[in-house]
This record gives sequence, C-alpha cells and structure tokens, in this order.
Amino acid sequence: MEFFLVILALLILIGVSNVINHFIPFIPVPLIQIALGVILALLPLGMHVEMETELFLLLFIAPLLFNDGKNVPRTALWKLRAPILMLALGLVFITVWAGGYLINWMIPSIPLPAAFALAAILSPTDVVAVSALASRVKLPKSIMHLLEGEGLMNDASGLVAFKFAVAATVTGVFSLVDATFSFIWIAIGGFVGGAILAFIIIRLRVFLRRLGMEDVTMHMLIQILTPFIIFLAVEHFHLSGILAVVAGGIVHAIERDREISPTVELQVVSKSTWSVILYVLNGLVFVLLGLQIPSVAKTIFQDPAFNNGQVILYIVIITLFLFALRFIWLTAAWSIGWMTKKAGAQKPDFKAAGIITISGVRGAVTLAGSFSIPYVLADGSPFPERSLIIFIAAGVILLTLIVASVFLPIVARSEEEEVVDKQADRTKAAAIPLTSSRYTGD
Repeated sequence: MEFFLVILALLILIGVSNVINHFIPFIPVPLIQIALGVILALLPLGMHVEMETELFLLLFIAPLLFNDGKNVPRTALWKLRAPILMLALGLVFITVWAGGYLINWMIPSIPLPAAFALAAILSPTDVVAVSALASRVKLPKSIMHLLEGEGLMNDASGLVAFKFAVAATVTGVFSLVDATFSFIWIAIGGFVGGAILAFIIIRLRVFLRRLGMEDVTMHMLIQILTPFIIFLAVEHFHLSGILAVVAGGIVHAIERDREISPTVELQVVSKSTWSVILYVLNGLVFVLLGLQIPSVAKTIFQDPAFNNGQVILYIVIITLFLFALRFIWLTAAWSIGWMTKKAGAQKPDFKAAGIITISGVRGAVTLAGSFSIPYVLADGSPFPERSLIIFIAAGVILLTLIVASVFLPIVARSEEEEVVDKQADRTKAAAIPLTSSRYTGD
C-alpha cells in the first residue's frame, strides 16, 4: 500500500508541474518537477525512494531511448556521423581524462581512479532533458539532430568508462588495452544484439498477423514490452543494453517505413499510448531526481569534514569546466578537420557552437550511475568520498539544467529574432513602394 501511495504521489506531482508551467511558462517543466520532488522529500511524510541503478535504467532509460531511436531521423544522423562520434566518443574520453585529473587536483581526498569515475559519469549528456528544454525553444534542425545523436551514443560510452574506473578504484587494477577491447565488444555487441532481437520480435508480430491475429491490444502489449526484453536480454550477456534499445528502436523505425506491419488502427493506438508512457516517464525522471537531492545534500552539509561553500564551489568549477571543454573540443575538432563537411555538417558559427555547448545538460544517467557506486572497496574499506561524489554529480545536473534553462532560450531566440527582423525589414521595404503608388494613383 505504501509503495502505491508513493507512485500515486509522484504521478500527481507530474500533473501539478504541467499546471504550474501553464501559469509560469518561462520556467521549464523539468525544473518545476525537480523542485516539486525536493518539496515532497522535505515534507515530514517519510517519503523516500531508493535509487536502484539497474532498475532505473530498465524502467526509464530503456523505453525512452527506444522511442528516441524509433523517431530519430536516420538519414540526418548518418550525415552527421562524424560530429556525433566526435562528441559521443571523443569528447567523453577527453572529459574522463582531463576531468579526472582536475577533480583529483582540486579534491585530493578523491583518488585518481575515483576522480576518473566521477568524470566518466558526468560525461554523458541527457537526451531526455535536452528534448524537454528544446520543446519550448526552437533549435535549428541540424543542431537538434546532432544533440539527439550524441545523447543516444554517449550514454553507452560514458557508462562503460564509468564501470572501468569504478572497477579500478575497487580492485586497484586497470589495463587500458583490456578496457579498450572491452568497450568495443560491449558497444558493438550491444548494438548488434539489440538489432537482432528487434528483428525477431518484428517477425513474430508479422507471423501473428498472418495467422489472423490482428488484436490491437496484444500487438500494443508486445510493443511496450519490446524495450524491456531487449535491454534485459542484452545486459544478461554483459553487453550495452542502452545501445541495444537504441538499435531496436531504429530497426522498428525501418519496419514502419517499409510498412511491413502496422494497421492504421494500431498506428493510432501506438502513438497515443506511447505519448502517455513518455509523458509519465519523462516526468518521473525529474521528480525522482528532486527526491534524491535533499538526502544527498543533508549528508554533505551535516558532515563537519566538508566546507559547504567549498563543496558548492567545486560544483560550479566542474560545471564551468564541462561547458568550456565542450566548447573548445567542438571548435577545435571542426578546425582540425575531424568534423568535415563530408559528414553533411557545416562548420558552426560562434552562436551555433554556443547553443550546442549550453545544450550539454546532464541528467538521469548521471544520477543513476552515481548511486551505483559501491560502498566498500575490495579490501573492505569505504569507497573514498562516495557521498561527496554523489552530491557533486547531483549539483552538476541541477546547475547544467539551470544554465540551459536560462541561457538556451536567450541564445536561440536572438538567432530567430535576427531572421524575423530581416523578414520584417524586407516586408516593410516591399510595402513602401506599394503604399506610395497607391497614394499617387489617388
């Protein structure tokens, strides 16, 4: 009964957040949902939800990324493959390397392997958060496609790097060669495995239809279960479940384009059902984030070993570092030629680079990963500064969301206003001769 009441309270908060957003539209829904989660956690109701990483990834990230893979424009992503890989792979690993040394230098109590783990879990951007922010800011299509592609890919690279860094911290053993080969195997195996499973599920649905089983409810149930089945099956073989569900979504999109299955009724029901599911899951991600913040903050603020102001300064410095590194990597990679025009992407101007930089929001994967850090090392000693690492991760998530919420509309709007102003000037210039001739004719 208590679990049901918690779920009911979270769902009510999601509805309340949209009501509040209707009256305060300049505050994005994710920030409202985080604030409501914080308020709920602070109320004397004893309400707390334990963050189980694997369950969180399965229940929330798997269906969300499956849907993104199903709806993402494949042609645009293929054209932008070089920039996407440079951000999803190159930027992730440079963030782990440079960020790890910065964190270890700034906070010596966090050993270098643990600092690499923190930098790794801070490296993935959140495609869910970016999509939520972009819903009220009209970003250029090429930039939005780049951000979507990056978000779909860098979760896997960031989590794999994080797992190896945590393992190195716990065991004290690390091999770059083994890590590199393991990453390639986990990524490629996950993607291929997800595609194969999705193809099998699609053939099953087609087979059922050929038997005359056109029941929309049954086919819809298979659709809903698909991302969970793919994620669990691929993770069972220690491959990337995240890339697997992305691949599964892409295969389903190909099936939809080839018109192998869906009847019109199924397409309508599918679209409506998934819109409700995504609405709920998106909201729950941010409300749960808000629920975790007070307990994490309390642990740090009540610990005499930490200076509260200094810890907040750590969060600010790390956030600025992430934005600065993202901007430098983006412009440098384009200048050197790693992101070539052959990839279908033009070199971004200063404003476009700024939009891409500010859109580097951290979110659900970062939070879930940070809570998966073990409590003890192999020798039984406590994991170094675990609470501080979780608090910094939560702080960076919140700060990147605030920065994007405040500055992204300003940067994007100013770009649109220039176009609107030019169009208005042209319209005005064209209207003046007509007005003059009208008066002359009178």
